[in-house]
Amino acid sequence: MFRQLEENKQTELKDCIELTNHLEEPTKTFVQNTFQKNIVSMSKNEKNYYMTRIAELILSSVIIAVNIVPLELFTAFKIPIILLDARIWTILFSVCILFCIALDSLFQFRDTWQQQKELVRELKNECLKYQYQLGAYSNDRDEMERKVMFLQRFLEMTGEKYSLFEYHKTQETKIKAEIQELQKTEKQEVA
Repeated sequence: MFRQLEENKQTELKDCIELTNHLEEPTKTFVQNTFQKNIVSMSKNEKNYYMTRIAELILSSVIIAVNIVPLELFTAFKIPIILLDARIWTILFSVCILFCIALDSLFQFRDTWQQQKELVRELKNECLKYQYQLGAYSNDRDEMERKVMFLQRFLEMTGEKYSLFEYHKTQETKIKAEIQELQKTEKQEVA
């Protein structure tokens, strides 16, 4: 079961990385890191949820078995009488079940896992809209405006604290550096 969850995580990561191939740096790295962080966390919370549920199921079954199995069955194994008291085992396993429930309530594994799964789905949809220039990213906008809009929407969805001003400044610096590089190569060709 957990191997299947790991395979699903790897497939999801691969799909999300492929969605970002058309993006330019630094947006590509940022989006890939965001996908990776959310998918890894989502997978961890899903595993934790299933582990606590499986532990609760096993412990509940043991409580039932301890209370149903006759004591004479255990006396053949020469187990001390104190260990055969069903009340002790019932209390011990009940405390373990309460601990599992408390962990799940405290960390809310299922809710967090479902929220992250939905977030990843929304982010993938946003990447697809940007890639195929759908909706707000239609052809009537220039490329820089679409990039800034995509990053802004992406940041709003994830709640990341990142400055769009810094991103825009980085993009302008990158474009200026490319223009200067072209001018240098043109001067060298002329000379």
